[in-house]
Amino acid sequence: MRFNKTFGIIFLMIFIISCKEKSIKTKNEKKAISQIDTTTTTNLNAPGKLYDVKGHKMHALIEGENQLGPTVIFFHGAGDIALNWNLVLPEVGQFAKAIAIDLAGEGWSEHGHGMALNQQVFDTHELLKKANFAPPYIVVGHSLGGILANLFATEYKKEVVGVVLVDATHPDVVLKIYNKDQKKMEWKKMRLIAKSSIPQVIKTPLKSAKKTSSYQFSRNFGDKLIKFSDRDKKLFNWIYNQRPWTYVKGEENTYEAEIFQKMFQNKGEYHLGNIPLVVISGGQKGLKEGDQNWSGEQLFNHSKSLQKDLLNLSSISKQIIGTHSGHNIHIDEPEIVSKAIKELINSLEY
Repeated sequence: MRFNKTFGIIFLMIFIISCKEKSIKTKNEKKAISQIDTTTTTNLNAPGKLYDVKGHKMHALIEGENQLGPTVIFFHGAGDIALNWNLVLPEVGQFAKAIAIDLAGEGWSEHGHGMALNQQVFDTHELLKKANFAPPYIVVGHSLGGILANLFATEYKKEVVGVVLVDATHPDVVLKIYNKDQKKMEWKKMRLIAKSSIPQVIKTPLKSAKKTSSYQFSRNFGDKLIKFSDRDKKLFNWIYNQRPWTYVKGEENTYEAEIFQKMFQNKGEYHLGNIPLVVISGGQKGLKEGDQNWSGEQLFNHSKSLQKDLLNLSSISKQIIGTHSGHNIHIDEPEIVSKAIKELINSLEY
């Protein structure tokens, strides 16, 4: 009996320590802010091309530069980098010009004027002009990159001939949550604390780089990188686990809540008209843990309904299910994404 009691106390202590370590690790993976001596960090050169865009450098991976037809633009998700598209990009480069861009402050791109989503769209368009990639464009976005693809297609509608959303974020994922006691959807806190205005896009050149602080990011990739080349694995590891990440202290804001709220309140402005749209959704997403308001099953079913709702963004749309994919379809089943883009291009008249 005493042994069982002692064992129970030891187990409890180990559990508490484990939880603390897990909590610390989670915080570190987000932003374990610390002052880092960057002079001792070995640099790995950007694998793609660097372009000066309005006074700051932006990085892009390019394939099929001499191909005819539309240019395919790839937007990565939040916390990702252009390299995440490297299982799809070379395949698309076999039949189209393809460019994946590191958004401001991520990968090998500098911070520029900031990370506001509307600023990212403008900066991307400027990069395309700088790199001599003329329209027509097909925009492809994964996760939060799907919002950017929608914003880009809305802002430059006359230049866009197709949109592909890869398990893209729907504004309601961030804005709403289900209250099981009230049995209705209600606004999340993020929406309630949204600022009243969104900064105007800065179109003038950056005169001087903003002061940044650094922190050490940490990511365990598990088997996520198994399909990538050894070179890409080395680059991923350097970006996430060796190179210090920088952020603009006190100014880092993507204005997601504000922009998502605007998209919710003015849905007509973000409709793509008759621009062909392909929605590719993951069919093997695991059940999330849920929270006090919503079970994992309810979260899963709501996510499925939102993916379906994305079809309403265009009068010409279709959905493809990645039957063996979770959220990262472009990594789990990259051939589905490249095939969808190829079929979209073949269907166009331009």
